[in-house]
Amino acid sequence: MKSFIKKIRLYGRLISALNGFLYDFYRFYLFSAWRSDMKDAEQRNYNAVKIYHTLEKSMSLKNRRLGAGQSSAYILLDVLKYAKKSNNIGFHDKAALSTLSRFVELDGINKVEWVEQIRKELLAFDFFSDEVHGSQIYRLEDFRKGMLENPEKFFFSRHSLREFKNEIVPEHVVKRAVSLALKTPSVCNRQAWHVYHTSDSDIKYLALKYQEGNRGFGDRVPNLMIITTDLKAFVSGYERYQHWIDGGLFAMSIIYALHSLGVASCCLNWSQTPAKDKMLRSLVDIRPNHTVVMMLAIGWPDENNNICVSARRPLDEVYSSLNARRKL
Repeated sequence: MKSFIKKIRLYGRLISALNGFLYDFYRFYLFSAWRSDMKDAEQRNYNAVKIYHTLEKSMSLKNRRLGAGQSSAYILLDVLKYAKKSNNIGFHDKAALSTLSRFVELDGINKVEWVEQIRKELLAFDFFSDEVHGSQIYRLEDFRKGMLENPEKFFFSRHSLREFKNEIVPEHVVKRAVSLALKTPSVCNRQAWHVYHTSDSDIKYLALKYQEGNRGFGDRVPNLMIITTDLKAFVSGYERYQHWIDGGLFAMSIIYALHSLGVASCCLNWSQTPAKDKMLRSLVDIRPNHTVVMMLAIGWPDENNNICVSARRPLDEVYSSLNARRKL
């Protein structure tokens, strides 16, 4: 009998996983950009950055092939035409126009026929970005300015805290950390992240109600962040996991950005059932196209803090030289 119950529990894990996969597929069907609807401003902007980033990459190469980027330039021009018709110009619409304008002014392609055609069509647009787009010189001395004098000291001094000083972290500090984290790399530079933040006790209670890792300290968390990614940024079926990957990278950047500002944090997992994900959304206002990646409890550390002694695996267990399976 015990053996039978054990098997049921084991296969129950697979059934639970299947339920989760189907829920994720359904949300991908509902909210991702697989339809490529350019009338949807958000989908169009994510599509625009995906395309203009290919031009940025082309411009950043020292030895460019003449004619490189032609197809992307025409596709981006079509996206810009949709933007102009919409009368709803977004950040990436402006950046796309600025990038394409810089692209057609590159040395060596000025007299190419297709470039002249695009340049003439660009005269019809007037929503340029005030920021620098395309490419720029990045010197070794610029790179070295960002190097930490003692990276081990910075990374090894960060610990998860579950008890904090009884003091709210000001919103301007939270926003500064998020601004720092915006330098996180993402697929095609789409930056599909969104952060929900609160220090309101009632809202924190509702948000943490179905998060099972905050027992014993959740009621004393000063600030709470919910880190999400926007499914509208993802088009292809092979990008089905990309929102989790990009969201995880962004979350880690926020954690270290907070650490650099003296703010402690504790990661709160949101690997939950479809039912609990729906319950969370019924309690707090999270947009339906935003996938919850994780929650983050944050606060100022006390003068003295108790932390878990969380041992790290030996380096040789997580690092290997990559070898080919067969000779070329």
